[in-house]
Amino acid sequence: MFSQRVMAELLERHGDLFSDLVAVKKTLNERFYGLSEQIHCQMLAVASGESMLLIGPPGTAKSRLIRAFAHLCGLLGDDELLGNESHGENGVLRQLQQEPRYFEYLLTPFTEPGELFGFFDIGKLFDANGRSGGLERLHEGMMQHAEIIFLDEVFNASSAILNSLLTFINEHKFHDRGKSFEVNLSCLFGATNYPPKRPELLAIYDRFLLRSWVDNVPSEPHAIGALIQTGWQESHAADLGVTFPLLLERAELFRADLRAMSQSGGLSIDLQDDGVNDMLVRLTCIADYARGRRLSQLSNRRLVRFSRIFLVNALMRAAEKGEAQPMADIGEDLMLLARHGLDRLPDPFQENDLMSLLVKGQL
Repeated sequence: MFSQRVMAELLERHGDLFSDLVAVKKTLNERFYGLSEQIHCQMLAVASGESMLLIGPPGTAKSRLIRAFAHLCGLLGDDELLGNESHGENGVLRQLQQEPRYFEYLLTPFTEPGELFGFFDIGKLFDANGRSGGLERLHEGMMQHAEIIFLDEVFNASSAILNSLLTFINEHKFHDRGKSFEVNLSCLFGATNYPPKRPELLAIYDRFLLRSWVDNVPSEPHAIGALIQTGWQESHAADLGVTFPLLLERAELFRADLRAMSQSGGLSIDLQDDGVNDMLVRLTCIADYARGRRLSQLSNRRLVRFSRIFLVNALMRAAEKGEAQPMADIGEDLMLLARHGLDRLPDPFQENDLMSLLVKGQL
């Protein structure tokens, strides 16, 4: 969808970022069996800044994958990720190492906004003379200051929290009593056992541009053996390896470059290009099929923002192959939309139909 010359310039300027992403992807694939698609989707989310949702039953390493990534970024200590059998001394609990740049919370219907954004300081409601003071939020270490955020069981949250998240995710802003504050969000991850069905949850569901379904491994000796082997090593590793402390900073510089180039006209979509039109024909077929089968409405926002995913995927593909010139791959790029952009997981028959649309542009 984008000029090959411009993509080559982007890859050259931000080669360090994509080298980091390739290395992180390789590391996580070695540590998590059967999650290669989810890990690739995670790298796309990190580079693009889009939110990602992991969907699947309990016990499928959704939370662990997010924490492992945060650890590779240097935001979680080894003890926080692995656990440690040692305890505090003299009845004092031992505080685990966690950077304020990482925030994680398990949401329930009873979670209060203050648990995410900070409670009000009751001590400052009145001054020393008993006169009424102002409301001041204790916000240090809370969600609005974090760069990586992980919200587990995100759709369990109350309407008050979900309404705050709409603006938080889409505009990177936090509204507090009539005031608006910029947040430090770089990437937000969510997890849920099931995709939401209630109409009031569809708006927040749409904010998660990338969705990745996770399932238990198949009942095969090889799969179960590989799972146990990698799972045991992941749970008991003495050394979790290197970290990539500059990854988030490099991702932010990349996104800032995309914004600047787009505003100057240097990065745009050329509707006169034959390759772009070929991709749009197939994209239209997929959108029509998904809407007709109620797999997804593919909102306008979703279609527009997925163009950035196509761009990042082309750069990732070139970086993994060691190529200086990123090339468009219509089938592979549109497959991302079919696998990570729909509201529901297609059944096997629908998967075959989608493959036909990707390859031939028709059923």
